[in-house]
Amino acid sequence: MRSHLLFLASVLFNEAVVQATNNNCIVPHTPNADDSPAIMEVFGRCSVNKTIVFSAGVAYNAWTPMRWTGLSNVNINVKGSLHLPNNITDVQAKVVTAYGTVTPAPWFYIQGTNVHLTGSESDGAGALHGYGQQWWDGMVQKSRPTMVQFNVSHGTISKMKVIKPVAQGFNIPGNNIIIKNHFVDAMPTNGSRDLTASFPFNTDGFNIGGQNITIDGYYGHNGDDCVSIVNKAKNVVAKNGYCGFSSHGLSIGSLGKDGANSQVADIVFDNWVMDNAVYGARFKSWTGGKGLARNITWKNMKLVNVSTPIFITQNYYDQNKGPRPNNTEGTSTKVQDFHFENFKGDINPNYTDGTCISNPCWNWVDGINGTQGIIFDLYEGTATGLQVKNFHVHPYQQGYEKTTVICDPATLAAGEQDTLGFKCQNGPFVETSIAS
Repeated sequence: MRSHLLFLASVLFNEAVVQATNNNCIVPHTPNADDSPAIMEVFGRCSVNKTIVFSAGVAYNAWTPMRWTGLSNVNINVKGSLHLPNNITDVQAKVVTAYGTVTPAPWFYIQGTNVHLTGSESDGAGALHGYGQQWWDGMVQKSRPTMVQFNVSHGTISKMKVIKPVAQGFNIPGNNIIIKNHFVDAMPTNGSRDLTASFPFNTDGFNIGGQNITIDGYYGHNGDDCVSIVNKAKNVVAKNGYCGFSSHGLSIGSLGKDGANSQVADIVFDNWVMDNAVYGARFKSWTGGKGLARNITWKNMKLVNVSTPIFITQNYYDQNKGPRPNNTEGTSTKVQDFHFENFKGDINPNYTDGTCISNPCWNWVDGINGTQGIIFDLYEGTATGLQVKNFHVHPYQQGYEKTTVICDPATLAAGEQDTLGFKCQNGPFVETSIAS
């Protein structure tokens, strides 16, 4: 009888470890082994009205891509850290097994309703480790995983850290999401912005294609967009951030690739520091695209050594594949009501970075020379409501009078010059009054 009672007590104790009275489900860890099966077991059993806890001080071996789906009213507390395999071929093989050639290929796919992913303010805690440095050093770009795809309706992401991701950090196709105090370390150990061999290609902080999303608090060093707004995004606010190393900016796009009809609306970027970035504010749509990007605002931007503070192109193309193609479709992703307000800082004399692997570079523009504060590469008559206010940017160690712009007045829609805020020309930046 006593042995039966001891057995029952043991069962109850073990159950309590996984599911305590406060509905906590503690994820177990086995040293030197793949924790993914145990993690999946916990998510399968604790998918509704639970709190799933990755314990403090524990480095979990997330050695297999995982799909945490069907979650409802679930808190995911990452008090420890999760680590991808530190082996390129192992990761590639598992990405191909899980996704084939489909992209994006998230290592962690999270899907559900009322899901809250919470990290920690403590050093080393709340962290997702991708071991991307070896990928960057080897210039390996095949079968790379995105760290997380957060396909959640009504959720939060807070105090998470992404450390040396292989490529993109978070893709957000979900809706009604609040993101706070996010950290990204995708800077190579040599700290070089100009070397291709170690450059962290495609290490976007966030790619957002959902609706009703707020980012409040971001600090990151990376080699692509800090925040990229992509097709179907609407009502997005990204504020209070720092983009360092060689960021490609706060971007809309790319949109309209292969003639796609892309729609983006009601986006605000507010109060950002762009430090050593290639771009500050950027819009990019492909030659021959379709659709509309409207009501976009970038404001209160501090620029530190930024190559091109404001950049719009409706004529993007892959320069690796030859010269700009003819726009045989005669279409473009239309641009409507873009506002740029309160830009201050200086311009980096080098217009590109280690991503320059073609001749000319992918971001080369005819006439660019390191003095351009604004480049508008518009498709004739398809951009309306563009406006620049309080633009105080100058080339590095030169006066404000040395700032120039690239803008073809023939591409402006009728009446646009009256409300643009500067003289559209290939020449000096000249502020103009804005008609009411």
